[in-house]
Order: sequence, then C-alpha cells, then structure tokens
Amino acid sequence: MHRHGGYYFVRISVLALLLIAPVCLRGQIQAIPVNPASANRGAQLFAQSCSQCHGADARGTATAPDLIRSLVVLHDRVQQLHGAALAPVLKQQPEHNFNFTSDQLGDLSQFLTREINDILRSGYSNRPTNMLSGDPKAGEAYFNGPGECNKCHSVTGDLAGIATRYDPAALQQKFVFPQAGFGRGRGGATAPKPLVAVTLRSGQTISGTLVRIDDFNVTLLDASGQRHSFARVPGTKVDVTDPYAAHVALLDKYTNADIHNLTAYLETLK
Repeated sequence: MHRHGGYYFVRISVLALLLIAPVCLRGQIQAIPVNPASANRGAQLFAQSCSQCHGADARGTATAPDLIRSLVVLHDRVQQLHGAALAPVLKQQPEHNFNFTSDQLGDLSQFLTREINDILRSGYSNRPTNMLSGDPKAGEAYFNGPGECNKCHSVTGDLAGIATRYDPAALQQKFVFPQAGFGRGRGGATAPKPLVAVTLRSGQTISGTLVRIDDFNVTLLDASGQRHSFARVPGTKVDVTDPYAAHVALLDKYTNADIHNLTAYLETLK
C-alpha cells in the first residue's frame, strides 16, 4: 500500500506540474505592456551607460552577459517591477556603480521589456539583426551634415573600402563605440588609446599613452614603455586627448534612425 501511495502521489504531482506550468510560463511568453516614451528614454540611457559592455541590442558581448536571458531582467519584467529588481545589481561593484533614479530605472526596465517582447514575436538570435535596415542616402546626409563625420573622415581616404574590411555589425560598433576595438568582421584593428600629458608643479611635462585615470591618480606609458603614476594634487595639470571625443559626444545626439542610416551608408563604401 505504501508503494501504491507513493505512486499515486508522484502521479498527482506530475499532473499538478503539467497544469501549473502553462500558468507560470504564460507570464514569460505573453507581451508585457510597454510605455513607448519610457522605453525610448530607456534606450538612450542604455546606449549611454550599458551598451558598450552588453551590446547595442542587449544580447551581450565577449565582456558582458546577454541581458535578454538574464533572470533578474526577466523577473523584473514578469512582475512588472519597473526597475526595482535591477537597482541592486546596478550598484554592485566593480562591474557596476550606477545611482539611477527610480524614473531612470523604470525607463531602463521598459526598454528591456520592449526588447524581450520583440524577441518573443520574432524569435531569439544571438546574432545582430536588421543591420542594414537604414537609408544609405539619409546616412550620407547625416555623415556630411549634422554628424559632422566628414570633418575628421574621408570616404576616399581613411574610409575608402571600409565595408570590405568590416561586416555591418562591426561597422556599427566601430563608429558608435570605437574605443572597444574591432575584432569582429572581415578584418580587425586595435583602437588607439587616449594620450595624456601631465605637467608637474616643477614645470616638467611627461606625456604618453593613458593607462588609467581617476579623481586621485593618473598612470601613463611613455614612448619607451616606462610606466609613470602621478597623484592629482593641486598644481599638477592633466590634459587628456581622446581620439574619439567626437564619437562620444554623438552618443547624446544619435537617434536609432541615425545609427541605422549611417551603417547602411558605410556599407556602400566598398
């Protein structure tokens, strides 16, 4: 009798799971309502603060995980916590040190929810999609107009044939986050690093490649490869030359359409 009792208990448990599972999964499968304006603000915040590590589509990179499949993100979405589940993770050092407001967390949550909803409709892929959905002509106009890309670059000079060296995903990464380097594509290159000049109170100036800088110290490698570290005390002047300062400034100006249009235009440079 005990054996039969165990058998019936297991049988009932399995039936219960079969009945409950669809209810549990429904929250993951159905689209959660999204506020478009909030999601758009979240997209801008994500682009500025998160995408360099987690990728422009939140699907991860070689240095940071896929957020679309993150249990924390999925929990925040299903329970409609509007970023409350994200807040503790975004403060965990050393990977994160963000102090977003509750409104910013809500916007970020709405953006990630929208990304997951889109994937539920179209299916998941760990490869970038729709990279060439933009308008090449509009991209050319932005390149020579509002983006002011032509002030530093030339389609007959440094960008000549660039589409033969990089695939569309790498091209987009190249102009949105050039500091990250470009290992993926039809060829790769290491991004040049910022330069720094440190002028001491004695008047001596030491210059080289920037290794690290914070509010208290600066470290550089000089032309001979020797490492120098200096305390940022009163009387010490530090000048950093970032070769990608213009790209960084554009992060606050780009629209999603601008990025896709530029990608489509650069892909024509073969």
